[in-house]
This record gives sequence, C-alpha cells and structure tokens, in this order.
Amino acid sequence: MHRHRPPIKRLARFSVVGATCFAIQAGILLALSEAGVPDTAANAAGFLASAQVNFLLSSAFTWADRRLPGPGARPVAARWASFQVTVAISLACNTGVFALVSRFAPSVAAAAVAVCAGALLTYLASDHLVFRRRKAAPTDHIGDSLDDHRRPAAALPGPNGRTTAD
Repeated sequence: MHRHRPPIKRLARFSVVGATCFAIQAGILLALSEAGVPDTAANAAGFLASAQVNFLLSSAFTWADRRLPGPGARPVAARWASFQVTVAISLACNTGVFALVSRFAPSVAAAAVAVCAGALLTYLASDHLVFRRRKAAPTDHIGDSLDDHRRPAAALPGPNGRTTAD
C-alpha cells in the first residue's frame, strides 16, 4: 500500500530540491562566467544541467511514493520527456513574469516573483502530470470479501510446477 504524504511535506521536499537545483544552476553560471562564457549562455547551461538533477531528485525524493513497480507503471523515459516539457514551459513562464514585473518592481523582486510563478507551475505539472499517481491494475475478487485478491486456484502452480489449468 502506498503511503500518501501530506501536501506540506511534499512542498517542503519540493522546496529543498528547488533550492539545491538553484545552487547548482548558480554555481555553473558563476564558474562559466568566470571562464569567459557569456552570461546568457552560462545561465542556460546551468539551467539545463540543474533541470536534469531536478528530475532525478524529484523522482527519488519529492515524488518517490508515486513510483509503481510492474505493469501500469509509467516508463522513466516518458516521465523524463514530460518533465522536460514542463521545464520549458516553466522557463517561459518565469521569463514572461520577470519581463512583466520588472517594469514595476526592482529586478530582484521581479526575479523572486518569476521564480515563484515558475515553481508553482512546475509543482502543479509535476503533481498532476509528470509524477501523477497511477491507478493500480484491477484484480479478480475471490472469496467472500472484496478485499481478497488472491489468484484463482486454477492459476496457482501445482506440485509439478505447472498450473492446474494446464
């Protein structure tokens, strides 16, 4: 049975991952800038690298309870691709909000509002699309209780290793 984490706990984990990824992005930006790479290119490289780390940390930490093994589980490649689309949309949102708010507020305040808008979008997309809770595969109900999900006796292996239906 999958334990449902309260939203506040998930938001805290999301925030820790976001702060970690921002530190990675900023570190790459600073290192590349000091090496002579133009700021825009250095920031883009940092953003792209941190997005990949963000996916790994989100999978393993923020939404780890939403990984279902076996059939019906969404392949990692599909989650990664949808996360990349989310990152691109979030970047566009962040840029648009920054451009709008920076007309009326100092750039640091505009950046903070833009980061919050992008983070909200990323959280919602991750929660409802990328790492959405998957429905369990249906099972047969055997016995007197709807909670009894055993396989029928005909599908169980017999003494010779073959099923009784063979």
